[in-house]
Amino acid sequence: MLWILLNISFIEKQKQNFDGHYSLSIIIITIFQILFVTDYYYFEEAILTTWDIMEEKFGLMMIWGDIVFVPFFFSIQTHYLSLHSPSIQTLSTSYLVFCLCLCISGFLLFRISNLQKHHFSYDSSYVWGLSCYNYFLQQLFGMNRCNLPKYIQTKRGPKILYSGCWGIARRMSLTGDILQSIGWCLLCSFNHFIPYTYIIYLTVCFMHRERRDNEVCQRKFGSDWKAYTNIVQWRFFPNIY
Repeated sequence: MLWILLNISFIEKQKQNFDGHYSLSIIIITIFQILFVTDYYYFEEAILTTWDIMEEKFGLMMIWGDIVFVPFFFSIQTHYLSLHSPSIQTLSTSYLVFCLCLCISGFLLFRISNLQKHHFSYDSSYVWGLSCYNYFLQQLFGMNRCNLPKYIQTKRGPKILYSGCWGIARRMSLTGDILQSIGWCLLCSFNHFIPYTYIIYLTVCFMHRERRDNEVCQRKFGSDWKAYTNIVQWRFFPNIY
């Protein structure tokens, strides 16, 4: 919540600095970041199956990160915009639409992929939001079964999903996070590099996390994880990385 309070404060600060004027960029970024934070509260149950909770546990890093680092660093775009005149932040319509597409598609990819993993962890017949014997499918389309999700049954017991978003790349939730963050940064235009320190940090952090997760899973699942990486070869972006 402190993240959002800081954003709102920076909007007011820009208005004070520039005779009651504020930029469209600072409003759009704040709206999307409010959506992002609200999403965490609304889907709070799904947070319990994320890597942060399952593996990082609750300690100094999470306490300091959530209370200090996240609010003050993640609001860097609105902080930057609050110190610069709205007159130099005018964006073309096509550029604005491109940024909005990045923000929306990234957010949807982030949320859908996380929900797929969350649902699958409780019910292996549940990935796209429809159970295998869904009443509405039967009534509307005469279908008895929907497509079962694909997964590898590991020797240790847990299943490794490679269906839905997780069949496209191994960490599609992080891919969505990166895409929406690029949209936030691009809305600050190219007058200074400071707003882009956020996406640089996030990309490096996620690349390190993916490498670390891969090593942990390789030790944990052995040949089953190798089989999974042979099926899903891309880490974040298909045909790129």
